[in-house]
Amino acid sequence: MADDPQSSDFAPEEDLTPEHSSDSLTNGTTKVAADRKVIAKFLISNAAAGSIIGKGGATISEFQEQSSARIQLSRNSEFFPGTADRVLSVSGPVNQVLTALHLIVGKVKSEEAVADSLLSRDGRSTQLRLLVPAALCGTLIGKAGATIKSFHEDSHAIIMVSPQDRQPAGVPDRIVKITGELEHIMRAVALILSRLSSNPNYDRFTSERTSYFNQFPQGSNVSVPALSPSGSPNKNMPATIPLSPGSRAGESEVTLPVPGNRVGAIIGKGGEVINQLKSVVGVRIRVSDREDLVPGTQNRKVTISGPTECVQIAQILINQKISAAAGPTNV
Repeated sequence: MADDPQSSDFAPEEDLTPEHSSDSLTNGTTKVAADRKVIAKFLISNAAAGSIIGKGGATISEFQEQSSARIQLSRNSEFFPGTADRVLSVSGPVNQVLTALHLIVGKVKSEEAVADSLLSRDGRSTQLRLLVPAALCGTLIGKAGATIKSFHEDSHAIIMVSPQDRQPAGVPDRIVKITGELEHIMRAVALILSRLSSNPNYDRFTSERTSYFNQFPQGSNVSVPALSPSGSPNKNMPATIPLSPGSRAGESEVTLPVPGNRVGAIIGKGGEVINQLKSVVGVRIRVSDREDLVPGTQNRKVTISGPTECVQIAQILINQKISAAAGPTNV
């Protein structure tokens, strides 16, 4: 990863949902007070913004009253650079922010005309796009991706961070895509916000500002940064067969040897698992025929190709599926 991540072991013990509050959130040796103000900014479509605001601002006012969080939206002509999406800012203590987010997501998903704006590319999983100050992404990712990988394992949500080297000049925030079931996403958001707010420089790098017009004039040509995986390859990943020499620049192709009796865990019923991996992570995955084995073994070949960073996260997820299929190891 291009980040300069900070080393920290984060093992949250609290169940951080709007229904579960605590006096403090344990973050290693750092305690983050439950009433500590955090700021969560998300990208939403213009149509979804209208749903959140409601007629005469009635809906957003109701959500603020119910959650006690502050909710702001950028103007309908003010988009995040390189996108056609507005910026939604929700601020307050973590549990208030999560309550507001529950209300907002529930409202958008309940309206057929805008519900699709919260779907991932596979059309089945919910996806939120969180904006995180670039200066704090090291805190989120952790040493060698350890922190963000632990968040994925804890929440079961897929977390992908835009790479630092593709950050458009002048944009202070990076996009973090969080994909999965809503309850998994909420858990991931809670972990991320609590972790970020433990950084002593948190207040310095965060603000409730929703306008980015000061960084980019209207109509400027800024590309949307591609997204990279939430962590680094697992050191216990099965050995890979060498990369294809014909891979395009910026892309990789790796082949994993997978025991034949565990391939089903990767494919899933009716191809559900493999199709979700391909759609959500953004890679191509091919599984060899039953007769096409790695020479001298009973292992089939699972070939992953696509952007290098996406291939890495796909390897992590596939390795986890293989490990789960193997069951517990006797020591």
